[in-house]
Amino acid sequence: MKKCIIIAAGEFYEEKIKKEKDDLLIVADAGYDNFLKLKNLSLDDIDIIIGDFDSYQLSDMKLSPKTRIIELNPIKNDSDTFDALVEGINLGYKEFYLYGVLGKRIEHTLGNLYCLAYLKDLGCNGYIIEKNKVLRVISNEKIEFSKKYKGYISIYPLGGTCEHVTASGFKYELKDFDLSYMQSTLGLDNEFDGRPASISVEKGMLLVIYCYK
Repeated sequence: MKKCIIIAAGEFYEEKIKKEKDDLLIVADAGYDNFLKLKNLSLDDIDIIIGDFDSYQLSDMKLSPKTRIIELNPIKNDSDTFDALVEGINLGYKEFYLYGVLGKRIEHTLGNLYCLAYLKDLGCNGYIIEKNKVLRVISNEKIEFSKKYKGYISIYPLGGTCEHVTASGFKYELKDFDLSYMQSTLGLDNEFDGRPASISVEKGMLLVIYCYK
């Protein structure tokens, strides 16, 4: 399935990002510095660069003639990363892989976590990729993991309602549990134990953080 890859200006650990045919690669403003760290992609692989360019001047960037430049008004309501998502959505993409969107500034990290919820509300899937971590949001659905998965899984409610949560096949299991209140670390650091596992929520939205070994 084709995907939209977004590279932003947060902490960045990936030395390689795989871009397939029909994938869209968007660099958000100072995410350009992170893109330059990639050894397997060239400037021709940047389809779009978007931002208000207040922290990184366009004149300082080497860009391919193939790259579409979207210059935003610096007086705006949304972040450059969010506007990159909107551009991908408008171009028909449903799968989003986000890099460089965590760390550095907590307010940006939180905003980018809410971007995952925004995507889910539109029927899209978003994945934040970090060193040894994958973050995603699920809503009124079930996701499954094969027995080959190792490491830790954490779940947190997003929004006011998160009911009938079940986590099975882990070291600690939940069954039909209400996680609606964002006042507990109950969902922190559950552990895969060699069995097929699954997480489901019947009503509401869950942030799922997979930390792999």
